[in-house]
Amino acid sequence: MTNFWIRSAIAAMTMAVTLSAAAQTKLLFSTFFPSAHPLYSKVLVPWARDVEAATEGRVIIEFATASLAPPPGQLDMVKSGVADIALQYAGVVPKRMQPELLTELPGPAASAATMSRALWVTHERYFQNDDRFSGLHLLSLFVFPRQEYFCVKTCIATLEELRSVKIATSPGTSARQYGAVTAGVVAGPASRFFELVSKGIVDAYTVVTPFDVFAFNLAPNTKGVLTFRDLNSAGAFALVMNSRRWASLGAADQKALSRLAGSQFGDRMSELDAARDRALQRLVDSGVTVNAASETLNEKLKSAWSFLDAGWVADANARGINGVEALRFYREQLVR
Repeated sequence: MTNFWIRSAIAAMTMAVTLSAAAQTKLLFSTFFPSAHPLYSKVLVPWARDVEAATEGRVIIEFATASLAPPPGQLDMVKSGVADIALQYAGVVPKRMQPELLTELPGPAASAATMSRALWVTHERYFQNDDRFSGLHLLSLFVFPRQEYFCVKTCIATLEELRSVKIATSPGTSARQYGAVTAGVVAGPASRFFELVSKGIVDAYTVVTPFDVFAFNLAPNTKGVLTFRDLNSAGAFALVMNSRRWASLGAADQKALSRLAGSQFGDRMSELDAARDRALQRLVDSGVTVNAASETLNEKLKSAWSFLDAGWVADANARGINGVEALRFYREQLVR
């Protein structure tokens, strides 16, 4: 009799463990950000823990050891089921994520958390019917801290000086932006900046944040930061999930995950704001100077770069989006 009860107890425990394992949904998250990056360590990992807690252990997010697709292929990778969740940087898929490129337009900026909330509510009001995320479930849109103009040599003070500067930047909006005022644009991925900067090939570099300066080992050759008034840009990202995997979740788990998505996920960018402030202070402490562009230079650049707003509006209109209203609405959210 005793053996019977022991065997029964073991069988019951085995069944309970089996049912528990069967009830778990494991989602594979592929990202090209290294584990040391603040987005990974301070945002994504804590978010994954919160998802597990909110679903009472039914949904577990596991991170791939490396990205399962190149940066431009993140959306298609998730859509095809290679990974369940990923981040897509809008700047490398400009035709597909054209609406999100409004954060790259030179204009007013705020904290990353504020810009992320502004982008999400703008999406909900103006972009939601666009089919750029077809076959995917959009969990959130978020924005990195604003990008800076870093001086390898003496920071320029006039537009005339800027016209003779060689600038390392990325292809797309920034390359067109600086290409409008200088013929010295060297466009390529930020991973190439070290060679350009350390060898003195360029006089300045942009489209990176202060913590990227350290990540790409650019700090030793950085002399200054040039800041602009209301002519700032920032990179936007989408957090997406495979639509079939989303549909496979129970209603309770979908609800729990939704509460951690949208603008709530964007609020986590305050961690990047803090990382940005710490990195900028490290630069200042090492002797890097922060220089504010003059009002004259600001006004001339605002005029020179105005074509970017007009181009974005025209592209948005072609997608059936009211570009003028959407851009105005987004920027209004930055000061609320």
